[in-house]
Amino acid sequence: MRSAKVLVVNLGALGTEITKCLVLSGVGSLSLIDSHDVDSQDLESQFFVGKTDVGSKRLDAAAPRIQDMNPRVELYFDKDDFRDKPDSYFQQFNLIVATDLHSADIMKLNAISRRFNLPLFVAGLNGLSGYIFVDLIQFDATDEKLKSSVATPLKQVSQNREVIEVIEFLNEEQNKVYEKIVTRNIYSPFEKMLQEGTLKGKLTRRQLKRLTNAVPLTLALLTYADGAAVISPPELREKAAEKCSQLGLPSENLQETYIEQFAEQAGLEFAPVAAVVGGAVAQDVINILGKKQSPLNNFIVLDGITLDMHIFEL
Repeated sequence: MRSAKVLVVNLGALGTEITKCLVLSGVGSLSLIDSHDVDSQDLESQFFVGKTDVGSKRLDAAAPRIQDMNPRVELYFDKDDFRDKPDSYFQQFNLIVATDLHSADIMKLNAISRRFNLPLFVAGLNGLSGYIFVDLIQFDATDEKLKSSVATPLKQVSQNREVIEVIEFLNEEQNKVYEKIVTRNIYSPFEKMLQEGTLKGKLTRRQLKRLTNAVPLTLALLTYADGAAVISPPELREKAAEKCSQLGLPSENLQETYIEQFAEQAGLEFAPVAAVVGGAVAQDVINILGKKQSPLNNFIVLDGITLDMHIFEL
């Protein structure tokens, strides 16, 4: 943690929550890049800015408050647009967290992160819903557990996870035998996940029928490469039906109330939802920097209506 150099792209509601958690956790170096000005939505969805900051740069307004949280963290603030940076700019970091991006920018950033073998987290909000995409490319996580009567075998746990090493050791303090389990996680890039990700054969028929509408609708919104000023419910329904077909979900389960909600709330930031999604991102970043516990792999959707938070390997 103390030697890690992390980049956070955009300081909206999600970026604020993630920044707070990482700074308080004691990450070694945190760089923030954001070219936006403070607007009225920022006042409703985050806590680093106030009314007197409207019209000024987010980073200018937020910097003093962020620095006050933990003076031991090295902080760097960059008010350029991240899209104007050369690819080499990103190479200096150990991990990238990007928020509030359109899918075209996600794909571009993901190509850069893979080129330099950098872990990437992407998160976004759609009103009462939110999502997290994770691409660690390949990551070996270590977990420890008390050994049971049956030793943990080396095996394929799922499509993208495999137990590759199990080491027994004696906990002298407890006088009990534990296992150190190394699990290899393989990740798909964002573009492949969006275009080819499926749940076919991964869930029971009952699970598929009960799956929240937020999943295909979130993926449908991500098909708008550069976003859309106005999203019509009929067009969104069509895109969501296509995603249902890709995922292996019954499209007849799509509900008009969900479709209208997602069309109306696309890109909106609500502070309570940002707290949940941002907290999940920050905790996983902390885990992987310490190489402890198996990380999220690779797409997570929060439904703020049902309070379900699904994790999928897509």
